[in-house]
Amino acid sequence: MKLYRVIEEKRKQKERARKTEATKKLAVGTAIGTAIGAAAGVLLAPKSGKETRDDIANKSKEVTDTVKKSATEQIEATKEWSNKVKNDLKKGIEELHDKKKEQAEDVSDIVEDVIDDSNEGLASVEEILEDSIEDEKEIK
Repeated sequence: MKLYRVIEEKRKQKERARKTEATKKLAVGTAIGTAIGAAAGVLLAPKSGKETRDDIANKSKEVTDTVKKSATEQIEATKEWSNKVKNDLKKGIEELHDKKKEQAEDVSDIVEDVIDDSNEGLASVEEILEDSIEDEKEIK
């Protein structure tokens, strides 16, 4: 069971790393796309310089907002995942404690049964011995 959890944790770490890498790639790609778009817009725009600069500023703000939103969503997803893992671990620990308690009770019951059976067996042996002694006395 412990090995399974270690393997599962490694898999989740790889998944987290993959998601982080994807977010970084998205941010870099967005920044590069924005730069290329801004350059193309400046070179090919039929608008005046001021209008073009305003358009570039607005697009940059939009891209920044998109990247921030994406990063925030990833952070929230990571927090949710972290909370789920914590809750699962807590539940698993509680289940282990419950099983440990149940097993201890089972062992205790078994020990009590063995003691009771042993006492009954000893009582039977005592009876047999007493009967044997009585028979022996009668024979003499």
